[in-house]
Amino acid sequence: MSLDGLTLAQCISKARSLRQQGMNKKAIELYRQALQLDPENLEVLNELGLTHIHIGEQDEAIVAFDLAIDIAPEDYRGYSNKAEAFLTLGAFEEAKVVADAGLRHIPNNSELWTKKARALESLLDIQEAVNAYNEALKYDSCDPEVWKALALCLDAQENWPAVARAYRIAAGLHEKRGEMQDADSCLKFAEMAEHS
Repeated sequence: MSLDGLTLAQCISKARSLRQQGMNKKAIELYRQALQLDPENLEVLNELGLTHIHIGEQDEAIVAFDLAIDIAPEDYRGYSNKAEAFLTLGAFEEAKVVADAGLRHIPNNSELWTKKARALESLLDIQEAVNAYNEALKYDSCDPEVWKALALCLDAQENWPAVARAYRIAAGLHEKRGEMQDADSCLKFAEMAEHS
């Protein structure tokens, strides 16, 4: 089935290409065209929503993510992306509620724990944020950004040995990825914490 001569796969491919080029409004048009061909396509709904976030249309993004959640409540992406939309709005309590809703369905999802932690950190509930970051790391310990976010919370608690450890782990992960500038930066922060 096609619309305007494009198949579903062509619509998605072209929308992604336009999005990468910064042509977000045109990408949104193509994502909507793709949804006419397959209204329950989770990839399209999530990518459409993320494109809306990118251009500051969080309300439209939330509608897309709500549809994705309704279609597949066991898929973490709708919750994670909806939480991100709320985080970008500064609606931290709402972001936490969405992350918690996702965690009821998918309790071992690192990304949802990270979104919850970011919301808690923004709400200045630092110990709960530390706990949530640690939960995220139980399920995926390979993301240096989570280690750095944890380090910042531990810094607020002046827990210098834990700060240094988190930054050293982040440095090692950046180094494995060949991200030497980021690794060096993390090592400097680790050394500062060790001398605090």
